[in-house]
Amino acid sequence: MAALLGVSRVPLREALRVLASEGLLTHRLHQGYFVAELSVDEFRQIVALLEYLESELIRSARWPTADEVAHLRALNARLATAASSSDPSEASEANRDFHFAIFRLSPMRLIVSEAERYWDLAEPVRNLHVGTTDYHEIVTQHDQLVDALAAQDRALTLRVMNEHRRDTLAAALAAVTSRTVNGTSRAVG
Repeated sequence: MAALLGVSRVPLREALRVLASEGLLTHRLHQGYFVAELSVDEFRQIVALLEYLESELIRSARWPTADEVAHLRALNARLATAASSSDPSEASEANRDFHFAIFRLSPMRLIVSEAERYWDLAEPVRNLHVGTTDYHEIVTQHDQLVDALAAQDRALTLRVMNEHRRDTLAAALAAVTSRTVNGTSRAVG
């Protein structure tokens, strides 16, 4: 791999170790590195952690300016366009950009970083979810979230975010369950 990439083995090994420490790869002695598999139970754990982290970010967020509200609406429109064109990777990226534009309204940078890490771990399931869910529902929920932020209603913002996360979990689990192979609980490999 080092020769293929035109880099030394040392930085490549270190990069692989970092990816393994972040849970994105697994290392098997005398076999090498492999993309980590995410079980349904692990995905549920990630969602539980994200519920806590994201709720803390919403509780500590400052209210967005009019320009930031307009930016959130533009990101949601980008998601609608990408989803309607059947491009799950672009739709997933737009969805992520939308959520992290909200999370970054919080001064809690460490919690934002942890939320990003868990989003990365759940990315394969998220991509499956975005590709199999009615995007109109996602866009509508995002509109409701932006409306709650614009109205500066913290309780409503938290409620809409929690409902959106629960719907996302249900849809993602349904997509994963339909893809489960041979009765195992592996979600993505």
